[in-house]
Amino acid sequence: MNLKYKANSPFSASNKTYHIIFISILILNYLFPLLIFGDITLFYHDKLDAGVVYNKVIGEYLGGDPNAFNKFLGGVIEGNYFKELYKPYSLFYAVLNTELSFWLLHFLIRITSYVSFFILAKKISSNIFFCALSACIFASLNSNALEGFGVAIFPYLVYLCMYKKSLRFKHYFILIFFGANTDLVGSILSPVLLLITLSIINLNVVKKNFIHICKVLVIFFIPAIITSINLVFLIFGDIVFHRDYFFKESPGIFENFLNIFKNIFRFPTGLNWTVFANLPYNILLIPLIFFSIISKEKVIKNFTFLIFILYFLVFIFDLQIFESLKNNLVLLKAYRFSWIFIYVPFLFSLIALYLLNLSKFRNIIIFFSILSLISFQINSSAVPFIKKFILNDDKSAYQNVYTFKGYYTSEKYLEIKKIVKDNRVLSVSLDPMVAVMNDINVIDGYHTLYPNSYKIKFRKIIEKELNINETLKNYYDNWGSRVYAFVNDKDDVKLNFSEAKKMGAKYIISKYQINSGILVRDCVKCKTDLFLYKIM
Repeated sequence: MNLKYKANSPFSASNKTYHIIFISILILNYLFPLLIFGDITLFYHDKLDAGVVYNKVIGEYLGGDPNAFNKFLGGVIEGNYFKELYKPYSLFYAVLNTELSFWLLHFLIRITSYVSFFILAKKISSNIFFCALSACIFASLNSNALEGFGVAIFPYLVYLCMYKKSLRFKHYFILIFFGANTDLVGSILSPVLLLITLSIINLNVVKKNFIHICKVLVIFFIPAIITSINLVFLIFGDIVFHRDYFFKESPGIFENFLNIFKNIFRFPTGLNWTVFANLPYNILLIPLIFFSIISKEKVIKNFTFLIFILYFLVFIFDLQIFESLKNNLVLLKAYRFSWIFIYVPFLFSLIALYLLNLSKFRNIIIFFSILSLISFQINSSAVPFIKKFILNDDKSAYQNVYTFKGYYTSEKYLEIKKIVKDNRVLSVSLDPMVAVMNDINVIDGYHTLYPNSYKIKFRKIIEKELNINETLKNYYDNWGSRVYAFVNDKDDVKLNFSEAKKMGAKYIISKYQINSGILVRDCVKCKTDLFLYKIM
């Protein structure tokens, strides 16, 4: 296949067929589960159990509710703790319902990724099919609707720095708009990656256009800083957060190296949902890495080498000597170098584009790319079909937690909300963020930033449970972002409900029956299969 690109505009009428085909593939991600389940599916980890709930409450705050954040974690969470608070895209959550906002942003980020990469790709390759295919790969690899538009617009930044000697009004507008909608924390190292990328493509451009490159970065990052100003103030504030006490025990060198190797090739963590989450990556990245290594093209080898260097740096920083240093430096402790990995999809997509232009590997790369693209669109919909084969202690977790409706189970919480009203609850063996999603005030939850004093107080509730489980103890004491009522044995619950009451909880919502002298069953005749108790 040798389709030459000749049109002046990347989106001219003669090229619409390619865009229709590949954007239709992206739309399968929404259309396929809608036809099968009546809902769109997704992998819930760090999305439905965290980010989506944050954005819902942020939307309520922006919509005019000054007490919206009071729902969270005993009322100690403030809006300034959230990196999304002042991002313009958060306004979607203020005017639209949460699920519609999430999927609309999900689609917009994918389309931005596609267009951004395509514009860059057409300067590298004359084959429009290869440009559209690699753009679709990038859009599929980069589909996190909770991290803003920073990664999605990154190829366009490369394009402006590499191929534009001066900026016009539309360029200024794009830079300012997408800069304002970029996660500053995750993108803090992106200028370094951009310079390296430009150097690999053409080092002379960096030398000649260095002032222009700096100009592009300044225009882009000033609005990113402005819309992240709350985080800047927090850094120099005097609040002690739980992140200040993060402590990571580094594994041995061999185990550390093995972990990095697994991360590069996206190996699943077990026979669970990660098998399906990682499958599309495995299908695509393994042949890309293999052909990149055997390729004689310098630019391909350099980008492949860059990816391995990034993973090697994470390997180095995970060694005990560096972990010990980080554990004593607050700013380093709160930052994870592995955040740079959010830009790895861009590098792999570039490698795919360069490999497609080599006739030697072309057909094989096209085959695995299309296979990967299709699996990307349907992988989250596969789990409900095979949930009985997944080795998991709690198979009910696979009822279909891969949809908003299946995860948040609003019908189960309707009667509970009527009873607890504005009182706070503690969830046992249930995700407490589900209660928040159903407008119930809580004392527990999953938060990336909260006062360390609260972590210490909450520990009294779960102290006996932690004392009999060293893994849980280290999980909470050394990390602690999941402020959960951990239970080791549902038939012998050792939670301190008196301490929960001191922290403001009046009710307990449980997945199973609890025997305790200070708990009285409520909502006995409710239709829900959850158990509601009042703390006496």
